Amino acid sequence: MRRPLRLLALVAILPGALRAQGALSVQGYGYPTGQLGSASVALGGATGEIDPSSALNPAALSIPSRFSVYMQVQPEYRRTAVGGQADRSTTMRFPSFIVTGGNRRLTAGLSATTLLDRTWSNVYSDSQLVGGTLLPSVLTASSNGAITDARAAIAYWLNARVQVGLGLHALTGENRLSFGRSFDASTGVGGVQQLTTINYSGRAVSLGLIYLPTKVLAVGASARLGGGMEARQDALDLASATVPDRVGVTFAYTGIPNTTIAARFDHTGWSSMRDLGTAQMSVFDANDVGIGLEVVGPRIAGAPSYARLGLRDRGLPFGVNGDKVGERSISGGIAIPVARGRGQFDISLQRAARSAAGAKEKALFLSIGLGIRP
Repeated sequence: MRRPLRLLALVAILPGALRAQGALSVQGYGYPTGQLGSASVALGGATGEIDPSSALNPAALSIPSRFSVYMQVQPEYRRTAVGGQADRSTTMRFPSFIVTGGNRRLTAGLSATTLLDRTWSNVYSDSQLVGGTLLPSVLTASSNGAITDARAAIAYWLNARVQVGLGLHALTGENRLSFGRSFDASTGVGGVQQLTTINYSGRAVSLGLIYLPTKVLAVGASARLGGGMEARQDALDLASATVPDRVGVTFAYTGIPNTTIAARFDHTGWSSMRDLGTAQMSVFDANDVGIGLEVVGPRIAGAPSYARLGLRDRGLPFGVNGDKVGERSISGGIAIPVARGRGQFDISLQRAARSAAGAKEKALFLSIGLGIRP
C-alpha cells in the first residue's frame, strides 16, 4: 500500500534531492508561491492581508479598490549551484485567478490560487553496472503538477472601520512523476521508466478582519484552519495529513502624502503535511516577513499610476538533507492604469536568493497581474 509513496520519495530524494530535482525551491511537495497578487509581490508581500488580489484574507474582498476579475502570470528563471556545478531552469506559473462581485456592504468571490507548485525537469548523465560492465546512461527525473487552493469567500462591512470575511477552501491537485534510465542503443541494453500520478485533496476554512483605527492606519489579519488532507493513486488511499494552518497580519501607514508604508508577518504550519511523505522528507514550519513602500506616480488617462519597492525574508517548507531552505528577496514594480481606470496592469520583478545544505540558488521572477473593474 505504501509502494507508490516510496516512488514519490525516490524521485524527491534520490540520487540526492538537489541533483534529482535540480532546484532548492521545488523540494518535497513543491514551491509555495505565497498566493500573493503582483502588487503585493512588488511590495515584498507586505500588503498581502489588505490586498484584494491576494487570496489570503477573505475580508479584503470588500476593499473598494478590488477588481471584478484578476488574473496573473509569473515565470521564474533560476540558477542553482552546488559542488562546483551550476544548472539553469525556467518554470512558468499561472498562480492566481479571482472573480468577485458585490452589493453594498456584502462582497463575494471565487478564486483559484497555487498553494504548492511542483513542476520541474532534470536530465543528467550517469553510469550503471550491468552484467559486470559499467555502461554510460542518461537519467531523467521530472514532475508536473501543483496543489491548488480553490476558495469561495464572502466579506462584509460591519461599519466604516471594520470589515470581516469568511472563506471555504477546497485543496485539489496532482503530481505526475516520471523517473527513468536509458542506455545507448549500441549497448543492447533496454531502458526503464517509471510513471505515477499522485492526487491530493483537502479542505480548510479561513477567517479575516480589516480594521481602520485611524484615517492613516490599516490593520489586516487572517487565519486559515486546516482540515484533513489525503493523497491517492487512482482509488488507492496512500496517506493522510492536515492542511497547514496559517496566520498573517499586515500594518499599513498612509500618513505621508501619496505614500504607503506596509509591513507583514505570516506563519504557516507546513509540518502538518509531514505524514503525506516519508521519514526522509524534511518539512518545516515557516515564517514570512516583508516590508514595502508604495508611491503614487503620474496620472495616466485620468487614473494614478504607482511605483513599488519591497524586501522579504522567509523560510521554505521542504528542506534538503535535513537543512531548511531560506529565501531572501528584493522586489520592485509599477502599476499602470488602462481603459480610463477600469483596468490595471501590475508588473513586478523579484530577485530571490536561496541557500541550504551547501547549495546556493538565485531566481528572478517576473509577475504580471491584470485586474478589471466594473
